[in-house]
Parts: sequence; C-alpha cells; structure tokens
Amino acid sequence: MNNTGHLAVSEMLNKNFIEVDPGITVSEGRILVAKNQSNLVVVDNNQLIGIVLYHKLYKEGVDPDSSIYEVTRKDFTILEHDSLEHDILTYLRELRYHPLVVTGKENQIEGILVFDLLFDEMAQKVKATQARLDAVLDTVDEAVCLIDESDQVVGWNHRAESLYNIKAENIINHNIEEYFSNLMVTRVIKEHQGVRSVYHQPCKDTHVLISAKPVKMGDDSIGGVSVERDITEVVQLNKELNHASSQVEELQSQINRITGGRNPFARIKGHHQQLTNLINMAKKVAKTNASVLIRGESGTGKELFARAIHDASSRVDKPFVVVNCAAIPPTLFESEVFGYESGAFTGADRRGKEGYFEKANKGTLFLDEVAELPPDLQVKLLRVLQDQKFYRVGSSKPVEVDVRIISATHRNLEGMLSKELFREDLYYRLNVVTLEVPPLRERREDIPELVYQFTQEYSQLYDKHISSLEPEVMALLLGYPWPGNIREMKNVIERMVILADNDVVTEECVPQTLTQQSKDELHQSGLVSVTEQTERELIQSTLEQTKGNRSKAARMLGIPRSTLYYKMHQLGLI
Repeated sequence: MNNTGHLAVSEMLNKNFIEVDPGITVSEGRILVAKNQSNLVVVDNNQLIGIVLYHKLYKEGVDPDSSIYEVTRKDFTILEHDSLEHDILTYLRELRYHPLVVTGKENQIEGILVFDLLFDEMAQKVKATQARLDAVLDTVDEAVCLIDESDQVVGWNHRAESLYNIKAENIINHNIEEYFSNLMVTRVIKEHQGVRSVYHQPCKDTHVLISAKPVKMGDDSIGGVSVERDITEVVQLNKELNHASSQVEELQSQINRITGGRNPFARIKGHHQQLTNLINMAKKVAKTNASVLIRGESGTGKELFARAIHDASSRVDKPFVVVNCAAIPPTLFESEVFGYESGAFTGADRRGKEGYFEKANKGTLFLDEVAELPPDLQVKLLRVLQDQKFYRVGSSKPVEVDVRIISATHRNLEGMLSKELFREDLYYRLNVVTLEVPPLRERREDIPELVYQFTQEYSQLYDKHISSLEPEVMALLLGYPWPGNIREMKNVIERMVILADNDVVTEECVPQTLTQQSKDELHQSGLVSVTEQTERELIQSTLEQTKGNRSKAARMLGIPRSTLYYKMHQLGLI
C-alpha cells in the first residue's frame, strides 16, 4: 500500500504466466505471438484462464478475428500502462465479469488481474497487515489507541490497559467517549491536523505526552490514532519539588531576617588558601549584577556558593530560585521556566502559571547543571538573557524581568564548545566571572574541621553524644580521595554517627569500601598512615584556627589531647 492510502493495481498484478518472447503484442480481445509454432497460454498455477490463439492458424492464412472466439475461453479487457498506479478498487466491479490484461509502454504484457486470484491475495494482505499491527501494538512501550470514523475503538494495546486500567475486551467496539471526555484523538480528526509530543491530561491524576493524527485513506479520514507516554510521575515529582523549593525559600528568608548582618559565606567551611581566595573573589562579585559561572565536581558545594553570593548582594530580600536544568524534561522546559497562560494547552491550570524567571524577578536565578540543556533550549535561554524579557506559553504579551543569573556545571564546557554541544554565545553570556570550587582531595587540611562540624550536626539530629573519633578513623578519612566530595562526606559521617555504640566513632563504623580504598591509596604512596608533612600541616592549620587552644584542636582532629601532644613532639612542633 502506498503513502496515499490506496492499493495500486501494480501491487496486485499477477505475473505468474508462461515465459514468452518479448515480441508479444496485444489488441482488444486477442493476443498475437510468434514462438516455435506454439500456443500463447496465459496461466496461473497451471490453471488456464482462457487467452489462447493458435499461431499456425495465422500462418495458414486463417483470419484470427473469425477463429479467436473458438479458442478463447473467456473474454478480457486491456488496460493501458498508466492504470498501474490507479486504485485497485476502481476495477473491482469490472473484474467480477472478466479478467483484465495490463499492457506496458511497448505494448507488452505487464500482468493480469483475475477476480478469484485478486480476492485471495487481498485477503492474505489483510491478514498480514493485521498481524503486523498486532505485533507493533504489543511491542511499543507507549499506550496506543485506534478509533474508526464513528469514534469506535478498534485498537487498544497492553500499555493502554495498564495506563487506564481498562481491558481491551471492555473497550474494543465501544465509543471512546463512553470512557473519556477530554479527547485528543477525536479532536485531530475534526481538525484534520495531527499533534506531536503535546502535554495532555486525559483524566484526573494522569499526565501524558501525546502524539495523535487522523488515519487517512485517500482524501477521506477513516479514524484516528493516538500514542501516549506516561509522565504522571515526572509531573507529580515536579509539583513536590516546587512545593519543597517554596518552603526552602521561605525558611531561607526567615534565616536571613534572623541572622541580619552575619557573614553569608560563614556557611562555607574550610581555611585552605585556594578556598579562602575563592570566597574573597565571590564577595567582590556579590556586590555586582554580573553573571557568575560556578564550576567544580559534583558535591563540592556549588549551590552553597550561589546562595552565599545572593545573600551577600543587594538582592538578599528578593527570591533565590533554583532550577536544575538536568531534571526538567525538554517538552516541559518552556512551560516550567517561562510559565504559561490559561488554556495554553490541554490540562493547563485555568489560572495560568508563572515560570521560574517570573518567580526570580528582582532576585537571583540559579541554573544548576546548565550544560545539560539541549541546543534548542540553549537558544531560548540565551534570548531571555539578552533581552530580559520572554513570552509565556500561549501568550503574545512580553514579560519583562530583572534577574541576576548564577549558573553551575561540572562539565568541561570548552570541550563541549569544540564539539558544538554548547553554544559559544551562551557560554560568554554566562561566564562573565568564573569561580572554580576545588575538590575536597585538594584541600585535605579542611577535612578535620568538616568532620567535626558534620559529626556535631548529626549527633544532635540523632540525639547522640559523640565526643571523638579514633585516630585510625581520622587517618582513613584523610587518606580517602572523596570522589563525591562534601556531599559524600556528609553521608559517610551520618552513617558513622548512627552506627557508633558509644561516644567514640570506631573503625568498625566506617564503610568497608571507604576503608579499603583509603588503605590502598596510602599503600600506593608508600605510607601506612598520613605522611609527616601532611600531619604537620594539619596540626599547624588546626592550631591556627583554634588560636593555639590545644584541647579544641584535639577535638577538631578527632584525637585525644595526649595523642596531639605526642604528635607535636614527634614532629618538632614543641
């Protein structure tokens, strides 16, 4: 069947007849052939269909017109070459009375049509088409629905059964409007236009991306088909995330009111020189409206820096809105980021919805994982950053905003630029100032302070009284490379606090994988414990932080005071 929806004569033509010379000619009601004084016999499966003419009659001077009907079993009609692309149904009525012979441009025989043979072949094609359709319906992971011109359901696959909890035997041959009122598949038939990957809410608490189009046979619509992908879980999670973000925003506002003029960067723990330089630069940037790109591995605290910059800026009393670019499905990006008007699409909130840009107006928009945006969405983001205005989905009225942009990524943007995976103009728009947050393994002297802080936090959370860590535990934490950085450390410390049986964290509380990898790292360096140089730097740094208070330094290092004195004496620090 071709793409116009009809079955062409050329697809149903029977060519199973005795091979003859290329010199065959055909005229209405008779066939002339010259081959070894033989008969021309047009057959199918060795069944004579009735077109026969003795060549020797012609040779002996017998007028073929007077003898043809004596040797021809059936009459036939000749079709010209251009009939090959006609719809077979055009000739169905005529075929009930006699065969049709189709000739080519050179008047040679292209093939024949016989009613009985045609009927059998069409029946086989119908069966084959149905078998293929059934296989497709059973294979795809999307819910598929087929309806006819009367809106009767004629196809309903297993994914549709699962999505709507309606068995195929209960809905097939029933009008689809008996089950649904908000229908895209009937709408596309009436509007004679399909849709692709459109957000749709066919019934309460069910959200899908739907593609639908009319089923055409020639110029006539004979039904419709819809394919739906379930995104209910994504939508619900997004709503929960928005709700949680609103709560966090409110709590942050309250914290800002309570803390007053306190240093927003105090939440960033550590005294490594690289970190100190980074904080000083961030403080300078915070006083401006310049776009900031924060780079660093996952778990290094990029969002913490973004919040600190916002809280240290003149926009501190305005919203700080976080957008995880990797978590928003591309099909929902525009409606989530730019918002939408009432009735913009099926299932849209009747009141419309403001997007992240409107929520962040006069404040700061933090674009986390910005490198994960597909190229087409990068273009839309760039346009808003350039113009500071955008259009809600379904609206022709521009919305102007005043938003400070802070973005973050762990990806190599320069490598993405060379591969044309990230737009160069967007890169320069976001990258006015770059802050590179160092990984934890590059600032190991900060580890004791962070361990102490997290231990106290989780001790309070779980109503425990952890006073110290065994020296072996601190050595393991110092030797571990921390691929997940501070986020991973918090998880490890929480686990250790939970598993501690008394007020001291022992080596048994440390995850086995961390213990083994830490020891491997140390042995590969030819060490059994932390090197003397690292120990000396750690102790000196900690004593500086505690202004020489050795008792407090011992607690921060997670070792007894006697051990600290011993180490200081061993390393020549006293």
